[in-house]
Amino acid sequence: MGVIPTSSRIPVGKRADNDDLGKVLKEIADLIGMDNIKTELNQLIALGRVIALRRERDIPMEKVSLHLIFTGPPGTGKTIMARKIGSLFKAIGLLRKGHCIEVDRSKLVGAHLGAAGQLVREAVKDALDGVLFIDEAYALAGGTGDLASSDLFGNEAIQTLLKMMEDYRDRLVVIAAGYPGPMRRFLENNPGLRSRFTRELQFHSYEYEVLIAIFRFMTQEGKYLLDAEGEREAEKYIRSLDHKREDFGNARDIRTFFERILPIQAYRIAETPGFETMSNEELLTITADDIRTASGG
Repeated sequence: MGVIPTSSRIPVGKRADNDDLGKVLKEIADLIGMDNIKTELNQLIALGRVIALRRERDIPMEKVSLHLIFTGPPGTGKTIMARKIGSLFKAIGLLRKGHCIEVDRSKLVGAHLGAAGQLVREAVKDALDGVLFIDEAYALAGGTGDLASSDLFGNEAIQTLLKMMEDYRDRLVVIAAGYPGPMRRFLENNPGLRSRFTRELQFHSYEYEVLIAIFRFMTQEGKYLLDAEGEREAEKYIRSLDHKREDFGNARDIRTFFERILPIQAYRIAETPGFETMSNEELLTITADDIRTASGG
């Protein structure tokens, strides 16, 4: 796994909080997979810290867009990383709050003309001094990324967003996320969008080994134990998943599978006579049978 150093080599501005920065860098480094994203973040962190330092010293500089495009299939960590970037930019003094407001078309496009503009303005107001994360952003253009002239509400939302991004470029980072193809069309069909989103981070589908590692992490995080046969059964199930299907959810599917196991494991325990006297190890163990039942095997 690629590692972002917890002690930065980048000069520190007076506003930077090294303790907070070290904490969030470690959180990102501990995320499973996303090696290419971690590498690109080093450059983004460097840029952000230099901008923050120049602002602090009132040194003029050309306008630099920090708005980002995240492309990739579902379940690959886009939302998690958007939250981390907010925390990163707060730690280096670029954003005052660093919170992340998460929206999609349903929260930005109204049912009549004028409503979309108001909804976008409200979302931006909530996100000021932090991050506005727009999931499946191409849906603002009707779902495929092609800006249909007939989609007046979507166009209204986009035009309002463009103006707000420019008006508040020093207080707002917008991250637009979605599948690569529709996102590419979404940007190409509107020069205003392309000029504001100048950096793209590509989130790739996880390999089976990473998905297995994510499953192990979930069990450990929940203080559960896997016996040897259970671990083999979990690996067998994860390798059986159709990794190439269009709607494959990556880590999201693994989370769903893990959460499907828990009530099955609990039912097995609760149906065991005298389960109240079980040892902690017995109470926390997920067995191969639990996993087979959850996987339909």
